[in-house]
Amino acid sequence: MLKNRIIRHSLLYGSMAAAICILVALIQFYGIHKSPFGRYKLPAFGINVLFILIAIWTYRATNRGVLTFTEGFSVGFLTNLFAAFITATSYFIFLQLAGNEAIMLWVNENIQAIEKIRDSHVKNFGLQEYTQLLEQAKQVPSAGYVFLDEIGKKQICIIAVTIISLIFRRHTFNIS
Repeated sequence: MLKNRIIRHSLLYGSMAAAICILVALIQFYGIHKSPFGRYKLPAFGINVLFILIAIWTYRATNRGVLTFTEGFSVGFLTNLFAAFITATSYFIFLQLAGNEAIMLWVNENIQAIEKIRDSHVKNFGLQEYTQLLEQAKQVPSAGYVFLDEIGKKQICIIAVTIISLIFRRHTFNIS
């Protein structure tokens, strides 16, 4: 029963986090014409951490103020996992239906960023390394790569899950 409650709670807040991440990504892409897959992914991390915080806090509040580290970590980890999976799946479907315009925007942003650091990179690593880096940046990733990148990078939020779970844990010392 406890396991089902944790999963339901995490799915609810993970879905809300994913919906907001998708909305922000659409605003980035269509509103300011920036790729939500590359360097401009930072708002998604903030949204996930915020919803992890809210999910753990509300779980503790609905559990009579009691939260063990294991419960808090489970709620936070599953909230982040559900949010990342739903967001990654939405990105995958978006890229399959809308085409490669968003991915090409990401590739062009990467190429421009590498061209900005040309002089310092050539000075530190050599022209051959710079050319190799530029060629790698010109390769167009698939929608599957974007899916795995989204899920993988969002797991950095586990650090926040651990800290938040430690802060919000409360024990009762009653014997039942």
